[in-house]
Amino acid sequence: MKVILTADVAKMGKSGEMKEVADGYARNFLIPRKLAVPAAGGSYRAWQHDIASREEKRKREREEAEIAAQRISSTTLTMGVKVGEGGKLYGSITAKDIADALGRRGIEVDRHKVDLPDPLKSLGTYRVAVKVYAGMTPEVTVVVEPKG
Repeated sequence: MKVILTADVAKMGKSGEMKEVADGYARNFLIPRKLAVPAAGGSYRAWQHDIASREEKRKREREEAEIAAQRISSTTLTMGVKVGEGGKLYGSITAKDIADALGRRGIEVDRHKVDLPDPLKSLGTYRVAVKVYAGMTPEVTVVVEPKG
């Protein structure tokens, strides 16, 4: 069955795309949850009409992401933390801390987009990738230094 997605669906596609899915999946999951509408009649014609506006929206999102990527790659965050013996930190620097620090600089980033597999637990300079858009992952420089 052909359906038009009305919302982003993980591992399937973005809002506004037309997809071919199993009849049961569409009838029992996508349509009742208002994630898709059947691609027949008026909805199909409306979908064809909206192609230009969707392309314009994606282009605008990409341009905004490029600006954010440029700002992120030129940013250096200095994090002052309490330090114990041997340069070990009291606590750690997490993805949420990095996202909050970027937010204070006017760059809004979701903490889930900060690619930090393990929290930073020692002093030093780190390059942390931030997923901004598909295929765009600029790196922010994080300097961890002792407070005071």
